Amino acid sequence: MDPRDEKSKLRHAIRERLAAYPERQRHAESRTLCREIIKILPKGNAFSVAAYFPLKDEADVRPLLEELLARGAKLYLPRFDHKNFSFRLVRDLQSLLPGALRIPEPSETAPLLDPSALEYALIPARAFSPDGHRLGRGNGGYDKWISEQRKRHPRTKMYGIALECQLFAGIPVEPHDEKVDGIITARGLLTQN
Repeated sequence: MDPRDEKSKLRHAIRERLAAYPERQRHAESRTLCREIIKILPKGNAFSVAAYFPLKDEADVRPLLEELLARGAKLYLPRFDHKNFSFRLVRDLQSLLPGALRIPEPSETAPLLDPSALEYALIPARAFSPDGHRLGRGNGGYDKWISEQRKRHPRTKMYGIALECQLFAGIPVEPHDEKVDGIITARGLLTQN
């Protein structure tokens, strides 16, 4: 079967799985997941992290974002422009406004991320496999960004963020698909080695 067809079927399956996932369980797992992410990131505020504002069916990482801002870490969130996006500095979540995809995002005047200074990236997906492959939403935006970021600063740690129900044993892979360095769940860091 064509990998694109397999991916389409898997996206449909994960959409159903996430829709059936109890809201109360998602919130409890999200809280634990945020604590696990904090354990992996450095103490203090002298680091930069690119993250994302969660969609309704994703792990709610907003408490983590608030914690990072309170600690003074440099937090960057994506701003979408057609099919492309750039990461821009965020000073507080209250100033985010719905963008083109109706996802809260930084203003177009917020400072751009300097790729050479990025230490950590928290990457969303529809699903992840234990070996670090990810299934995105189908437009390839994060694959392109991860590839470019690795060229500009290969030491950036790329961590996939997932609820347990988003882990799949095998995800179809195409040549342009990028892996993450590890996946963080409520159980902690899963590495692909």
